[in-house]
Amino acid sequence: MVKIKLILITIIICGVFLLAGCGDNGNGSSQPSGVSNSSQNIQGAENKKEKTNAEKFLEYAIKAADLRNFTKTGNYAGVIKTLRDIYEDDIVNPYTGATSIYAMNRTISYIDNNDMSVTRGYSVDCVVIDDYMTQLKDLDTSEVVYCVNPESKGMVFAFWFMDGVYIYEIDENGQKINEIKHFFEKEE
Repeated sequence: MVKIKLILITIIICGVFLLAGCGDNGNGSSQPSGVSNSSQNIQGAENKKEKTNAEKFLEYAIKAADLRNFTKTGNYAGVIKTLRDIYEDDIVNPYTGATSIYAMNRTISYIDNNDMSVTRGYSVDCVVIDDYMTQLKDLDTSEVVYCVNPESKGMVFAFWFMDGVYIYEIDENGQKINEIKHFFEKEE
């Protein structure tokens, strides 16, 4: 079996992500972009649990993909700009209280920028993988190896691929929780 290895280095999380591809394990969201949840009655809303921060970011990802017609255009730069434009600082890191989003292209380096070396001000870190080859469906996300700063706990990490987005949160012990794999539906 052929394995895909992709290394992402970012000072925001002071680590290296190794994504090894072995195929889709079938976990995560298969809800296509452009499909909205039907409204629920008041009683149903009371019984429904609050959305996780990962689920909240997924809503932004779907909206940005739809606004940029991403599946047709592959406009990675546009998606980054749209995420920043539509984000309303409403995803709150439960440990730091931070609410900002940091969306970047993986080729951008902030290693020499002292202002970007601390994650305390961020709640969401979205890395856009804009190589037009790497696909979420080819990755075995159980093999993702990651390192984070102590202040990264509570953050949402998202990796945007040409066919979908992989999202998770970091718990107080530095473990991945609330993982979501969402595949974008190709528009005809």
